[in-house]
Order: sequence, then structure tokens, then C-alpha cells
Amino acid sequence: MRKRGCASPTGKGWWLSSVLLLLLSEEKSHGYELVEKLREFGINLEGVGNIGRIYTFLNNFEEMNYVAAEWDTETSPPRKIYTITEIGLSELQNIKKEMENQKKLINDFIKRAENHL
Repeated sequence: MRKRGCASPTGKGWWLSSVLLLLLSEEKSHGYELVEKLREFGINLEGVGNIGRIYTFLNNFEEMNYVAAEWDTETSPPRKIYTITEIGLSELQNIKKEMENQKKLINDFIKRAENHL
């Protein structure tokens, strides 16, 4: 099975990984900064285990060449800064298309449900 940076649209973690790529398309960031920005999307990760999920996604993104990383040694402790790549932007475009498809399905569902409620 091919390893993917973003889970399938029906898989666990798809929303989180998609938002992470979006945030990295807006500006390069380190892991903890991304945790803070996730709150804008209603994603509150608390506890070491949950925050660790971010780094799992970031490592997967790096392996898939969705992001490039370099160390910022000017800070203490040093931080790994992630920047989205062209491959990552292409994946983000695919995610956007899939979300547009999902949005249409949800809107169709709502319209049909309104007729019966």
C-alpha cells in the first residue's frame, strides 16, 4: 500500500493533515506554531500524544516531498522549520478538489433532507 502524506477523504486524520498543508501554504512554520494555528480551525490538540500527531504528519509530508525542512539554530532550542514544496501545493490542489466534491454532496443531502423535515 502506497504511503500518503494525507489520509484518504474518509480516513482518520484527513482533515488535520489537509489543514496542516493549507497552513504551510500560507507561511513556513515550525511544529508548535502549527499547533497554535490549528485552533483557527477548531482543532485543539492537548497533551503530548495529540501534539505528537502533528510531527507524524510533518515527517510523512517530508518523506513524500510535500514539505522541505531546515533547522533554525538561531533559537534555543533549535526548531525545524517546514516549507511547502511544489509537490505539496499540487497535493493541496487535489485536496481542494476533493473538498469541493464533498461540499456538493453535503449540499445535495441538506436540500433533500429539508424536503422531509
